[in-house]
Amino acid sequence: MHIAICGPLGSGCTEVGQLLSKRLGLPCVSTSDVVRAFVASFPEGYRELEFHVRSGEIDLDAVIDGELDEFLERGDTIVEGRSGFMLLDNKSVFKVLLVAPLERRVEHIAKRRGISPEEAKEDIEKSDKERKNMVERLHDKEWLDPTNYDLMINVGSKSYEEVAEILLKAIKAFQGS
Repeated sequence: MHIAICGPLGSGCTEVGQLLSKRLGLPCVSTSDVVRAFVASFPEGYRELEFHVRSGEIDLDAVIDGELDEFLERGDTIVEGRSGFMLLDNKSVFKVLLVAPLERRVEHIAKRRGISPEEAKEDIEKSDKERKNMVERLHDKEWLDPTNYDLMINVGSKSYEEVAEILLKAIKAFQGS
């Protein structure tokens, strides 16, 4: 089974994905994992890739989308964060949307990155805009529309462990249907 854990920056996709990975024994793939795998194909590494992306020769979202297919072909996988949105049209993926109030997201990102709340808020606003635009461009869908997902969870009043437990139960029910 493939699971996509999607959400705005700071909603806990990484943390919940890692918890599920441990409990289900499945690999958890993030955008950085996919990019690292692709960068390995460039003799000069990241700098060469960056040059091609900036020059417009490479559409990084298209590359990530293609690389994701390779990860999924290896077997059951959890895809978390930004890359999860790339799987919205895949009918065989259990799609989850995590949301959280902006204040909690800001606090989470500021703590995780060791930055000020103001910097975290700026990062979140930029990321939200990028994710929204990517989903509209790739799927012609509204990125936070609940009908794009099998399950939506507001993590604002729950721990990531509680969210992982909810997901485990939902995954079992989904597999049984």
